[in-house]
Amino acid sequence: MIQITGLTKVRGKGAPPAVLDLTFDARPGMVTALLGPEGAGKSTALRLMLELERGQGVTLFDGRTYRRLRRPEREVGVLLPAPGEGPAALAGHPGRKARSHLRMLAAAVGVPARRADDLLEQTRLAAVAGQRLRAFSPGMHRRLALAAALLGDPGTLVLDAPTEGLSPRNVEWFHCFLRSFGVAGGTVLVTTRTPQEAAQLADRVITLDRGRMVADQHVAEFRRTRLCPEVSVRGPQMARLADVLVSQGAQVRRDGGAGLAVVGVGRSEIGELAYRHGILLHELADRVVEQPAPTAALPVSSGRSGHVRVYVQPAPERGVDRAGAPVEPVVPRPQEDGTLPARTLPVLSAATALSALAVVEPEPYGSADATPTVAVDRLFRDGPVASRRPASDDLLADDTMRLGSLGRLMPNAAPAAAPATPDDHRSE
Repeated sequence: MIQITGLTKVRGKGAPPAVLDLTFDARPGMVTALLGPEGAGKSTALRLMLELERGQGVTLFDGRTYRRLRRPEREVGVLLPAPGEGPAALAGHPGRKARSHLRMLAAAVGVPARRADDLLEQTRLAAVAGQRLRAFSPGMHRRLALAAALLGDPGTLVLDAPTEGLSPRNVEWFHCFLRSFGVAGGTVLVTTRTPQEAAQLADRVITLDRGRMVADQHVAEFRRTRLCPEVSVRGPQMARLADVLVSQGAQVRRDGGAGLAVVGVGRSEIGELAYRHGILLHELADRVVEQPAPTAALPVSSGRSGHVRVYVQPAPERGVDRAGAPVEPVVPRPQEDGTLPARTLPVLSAATALSALAVVEPEPYGSADATPTVAVDRLFRDGPVASRRPASDDLLADDTMRLGSLGRLMPNAAPAAAPATPDDHRSE
């Protein structure tokens, strides 16, 4: 079992932390995946666990730190490229043969040479054991590196992006091997950048964003929240098909020029409906759409190594009128009958309205709260809606001042007059 508590890494003065207060555990009999994009802190977290980098926090392997393990190579198998090497790193010297390389490592670990031969069979490299490593493919190098990590027969595996850059056949082999290792009672901690791979491989998914853990989910919950299965349909009669699918309760959206993305109806049912209504199809395929990952607020370094302070958003500035004087908020006073006067909504400028709309996140497609598509005609038949330019009365004082300055630069253009609103305290 791996227990990770408070891992934190700050690389330099003024820089955001590479890892911040990372706490979770990887349990025996399960495959735990660290998921995140490039730069999320996955590799840094593994190096902190193995004490290859200095930082804060504690990592325990069956109750002991990595440095206090008597024979770490017999308890923890590691597949971790050196910094800068990436997934294409070689498993050993290119002039060395695979069998000789693995037997040399077996002697260093203190296990018999036959253990190396057994692992060559287990990783399906026995047929090329006499070849030199310069002739190996990336998948063969990765299998040989895994065999080296397994020499001491460890109960825990820590692997950094073991399938990145490999062929689909090698990826499938790695997935099967790691799942079988977990089923046998081993502990597996693996990193990946692909949500679909995490859903296929792991039993538990830890999502990282900018060094912070933003989600800790069982694979079933992860698939439900991060992966949305849908059916891609293409053909010359998609408007008719959309009418039929919506009548069956499906959610339909336009996908490209002559295609539909359908949620709520299976591929076989769509094919039967199209056949029954005489609709020609050119493509009918299942696919998985990845939903946006949760994000974490980025903290700011305090300037001292190993210390982090939380970023506090500054208070908004007070509004000013056209003369530049600060505008204090108006507190409503009770009327004679004791009731408060009716409040009036402030009038927003176009820039403020657009900025407010920009921070609203849309509902994930295919969620339970999402409104199903029912206006099918608008998918294919509606034309663009002409935009309405605001009248001059809708412009605020700042907008009018900008038009006036533009008129001074262009003598032929008549500047618009400012509306007579001397007590205008409308906020932008």
